[in-house]
Amino acid sequence: MPGEAKAPFDNAKADIILCSSDNVYFRVFRCMLALSSPFFEAMFDLPRPSRDHCKDEMFDGLDVIWVSENSRTLDMLLRFCYPAAVKDPGLEDINDVEQVLEAAMKYGMEDVEERVRKAMVTPSLLESNPVRVLAIACRFSLELEARTAARYSLHHTAPTHDSLAAEHLPNNVIQGLVAYRSRCGQEARMLCDNLDWLKKSQTHSFYEWWTNCCPCNSKADVRYLIHGTYPREWWADYMDKTSIALEESPCGAVLTKNLEEAVERANGCASCRRRAQDQMVQFTKTFARELDRVIAEVRE
Repeated sequence: MPGEAKAPFDNAKADIILCSSDNVYFRVFRCMLALSSPFFEAMFDLPRPSRDHCKDEMFDGLDVIWVSENSRTLDMLLRFCYPAAVKDPGLEDINDVEQVLEAAMKYGMEDVEERVRKAMVTPSLLESNPVRVLAIACRFSLELEARTAARYSLHHTAPTHDSLAAEHLPNNVIQGLVAYRSRCGQEARMLCDNLDWLKKSQTHSFYEWWTNCCPCNSKADVRYLIHGTYPREWWADYMDKTSIALEESPCGAVLTKNLEEAVERANGCASCRRRAQDQMVQFTKTFARELDRVIAEVRE
């Protein structure tokens, strides 16, 4: 005996049944399916066979259509098709995204496909598993989503070739992702080695703080020479460590990785401690904006 789907797919007034691959009956309305899917619209336009020839395709007086999707996927797919009174399913599992997206494309449900694609690139899914999102985007030839996932992959340590291959990514995509990450790392490190961007964007407050005399040791590194003033040693050390970290993971989150240590060292100076916290926070925000800009210009 087949199982019955939960509300709203148990409506006694429904005029057709979809049966999932795991033998669960969904009572639905032809008009809703036809409006959502040209596949079902065309199916319903076909002449219906006589009852004598389809006894095995009836249940409770309704036609039964068997589909290849399991009940979990079918439930989520159909919820996207129903009116606003039925809440959209929360696609928080990347496996659900892949299954529902595949079904939406199969049945030509363009509106559902668009909404699933938006769910696919929500920050929570991208942050948790960007490589899996990339693999799904490549599978379905979704260029925009693939680019977004590649960008988010920079937030994590570089994946191994085996982990990329395990997601069934084509070799050309794996090679492209590795090359993209390398270019982004190089661009990020260049921002540390060349502070022209900082000279253009700095505030007067930063200028005053930078050039203010204090008892801190300075570091004679020409990369960090601004306004004829070498940086404080703790600031230069922060930049050196950040430069290395950015080459591995070229993203804004890396900029705060060594921030606490830098500020703690600055607090050892009576002059620096008054403004170091505020200036370093403002500096990392400016740095992050510039980093976002240069990374956005790197082509996958």
